[in-house]
Amino acid sequence: SLKFPAPGSCNWPRFTSVMLCETCCVEAGGSAEVGIDERASPMDIIESHPGNYVYDVKLRCKPEQLDEAFDRANPEMVIVGNTSATVVSDWNEANPPSRQIGMYDRIVKVDGELLQGGKDIMKKLGTKVASGVSVTMQRPQERTITVERTARLGMNLNYRKGTLAKPWISTIEDGTCLIHQWNQSNPSHSVTVNDRVISVNGSALSAVDTVEKLRTATGTLTIKFVHFE
Repeated sequence: SLKFPAPGSCNWPRFTSVMLCETCCVEAGGSAEVGIDERASPMDIIESHPGNYVYDVKLRCKPEQLDEAFDRANPEMVIVGNTSATVVSDWNEANPPSRQIGMYDRIVKVDGELLQGGKDIMKKLGTKVASGVSVTMQRPQERTITVERTARLGMNLNYRKGTLAKPWISTIEDGTCLIHQWNQSNPSHSVTVNDRVISVNGSALSAVDTVEKLRTATGTLTIKFVHFE
C-alpha cells in the first residue's frame, strides 16, 4: 500500500500559510473532489515527442494570470496545470501542434536563463511576462509500468487541492517495495521523484480518486506516469 504521512506532517517547503493549507500530503482523510478534464491533457502530443522534447514559446499576459495556467504546488518545478488558461490557449491557437503547450509541460528557462525551483521561475516570469518573455518548455515522457500487488508500492504522493494536476511522487522507498523493485529491473523505464500519476488500470481519475485507487487496488496494477528528466 502507499505510505501516508500523518496528518499535518507535510514536509515540503512553505510557500505561504495559505498555500500550506491548500497543498496536502496524501492521506486516508478525504478532501474536496477535483474533476479532471482529460481533454486538457494532450497525451498524443507527449507520445509524438518522446524523451526530452524542448521547445520555446513567447508568453505575454498580466502577471496575476500566471497562476491560472501554471501549477507550482511541487516546489521543485513549475508545470502547466491548465491548458484552458488564456495565456496558454492564446499561444496554442496560433501555433501548430508540435509547438503547442501541453498539460504537465514544465518551464526550464525564462528569458534564456536556466532556473531551478518554482520560486525563482515564477519570480522571474512575473517580472517579464507583462511585456512578453521567451520561455523554454520541456515535455515529459509517458511511462507505463505493470506490477502485481504482492507488496507495498512504496511511494509517497502529494497533490494540491483545487487544481487539475495529478499527484506527484515526493519520495520512493528502498527495499522490497514494488516501485523500487520495478526501477531496479527496468532502469531505462524507471519512475522517479516528481513524476505524476496519470492513470491507474486505464482510469484517469481526480487526484483524490487516483490516490484512493492506488491505496486499495489489488491484483495487477498498470500505472501510467508522466516522467520528468
